[in-house]
Amino acid sequence: MKDNHATRYIIFILLGVIVLAVGIFGIDDNLKTIAGLCIGIGAGLIGMNVANLIMNLYYKKHPAIKKQSDIESKDERTVAITNKAKAKAFDIMIRILIVIPFLMILIDLPLWMILATVALYVFGFCVQIYLTIRYSEEM
Repeated sequence: MKDNHATRYIIFILLGVIVLAVGIFGIDDNLKTIAGLCIGIGAGLIGMNVANLIMNLYYKKHPAIKKQSDIESKDERTVAITNKAKAKAFDIMIRILIVIPFLMILIDLPLWMILATVALYVFGFCVQIYLTIRYSEEM
């Protein structure tokens, strides 16, 4: 099973190399946006999967550390701290999303961009309300 994970990481590394190479060498200069996307996606795939592969190999050599890491990641205190940090980050993001449309108006951006930003704010707020209702019924 773990070898299957390593194989998957290697496949995604190779896919990342291919996408990166296509972005660098295979796309015409007229399509610089697509080339940039390919470079970014390829580099991201390579970096993420190299890190996962290294961690996988490290945990194979040190199973006690893997076991301790698994226990810590499922610990109630760790989960509570992580959830509190996510909630605080969401609160900060919502406050920032309130200010951004006004800045966009000041720099005279198109209306659709401003409305898209407002829609993100409304979407986040609606998800928060939905989850609050759902969790209050469950608990």
